[in-house]
Amino acid sequence: RSQEFRKCIECFLCQNTCHVIRDHDDNKPAFSGPRFFIRVAELEMHPLDTADRREAAQEEFGLGLCNITKCCTEVCPEGIKITDNAIIPMKERVVDRRYDPLVWLGNKLFRRGND
Repeated sequence: RSQEFRKCIECFLCQNTCHVIRDHDDNKPAFSGPRFFIRVAELEMHPLDTADRREAAQEEFGLGLCNITKCCTEVCPEGIKITDNAIIPMKERVVDRRYDPLVWLGNKLFRRGND
């Protein structure tokens, strides 16, 4: 999937059509937008990259504000499936880490994590 994201020509049509940015002024400082999520997903999915960006994507970049309307995917001139191949997998990775009861229990038992 990460190869697909390299086709991005940085036209920023996805940013311009994203209603989270366009229609909600209070979200603008907290939401990085689809173009940035493509880049984060590309790095997160690369097999040689070992950095964990899940927490940053959720807290700093506003991944949770995206409500998956796929308007960014519809306007992409390169046909990149931004929502299906970048944003949704990133959201799934965040959820797996934050809300999986087995991960939570393992963190509590072995004292990993911040809680």
